[in-house]
Amino acid sequence: MDFRYAALTRENAEEWQNLRLEGVRDFPVGFLLTEEEAAKTSVERAADILAAGSTRGVFSNDTLAGFCGFRRSELERLRHRAELGPFFVSARFQGKGAASVLMLGVIEEAHAAGIEQLELFVDTKNARAIRFYQRFGFKHAATLIDSVRIDGRSHNDDFMTLKFSG
Repeated sequence: MDFRYAALTRENAEEWQNLRLEGVRDFPVGFLLTEEEAAKTSVERAADILAAGSTRGVFSNDTLAGFCGFRRSELERLRHRAELGPFFVSARFQGKGAASVLMLGVIEEAHAAGIEQLELFVDTKNARAIRFYQRFGFKHAATLIDSVRIDGRSHNDDFMTLKFSG
């Protein structure tokens, strides 16, 4: 399959909202918001979120296959860093290269923008995602204990970083 990386815009709002709902429903440990919270987000609010310019997507033809938050700090002392997440690819596109295209796109964009460090959090029990991030050079930096509670159960997150220099 051929995939294309691109920044998401207001025009992608409905498709992004539907994909985000799929992710929250099918893979709750990958998202901070609940399914109910995600479902309350209107298409207009989704468009406003995308208009901020901090979400990237991967497309198969004209279909949004996955997305990734990509936020660079505005503060001068933190501009060398950017945060990724959530990172999600629809089940129907998993194992077909969409996630790799999305991650490579974000890495190339970050590097070209002069960002020196990408950062993300991942549930410590999400071995598949951890292996995926490690394939791209992310390394474990710390573990955040009791970082999120899902259905009353505590989850820990690994903080992972990818350094481009130094």
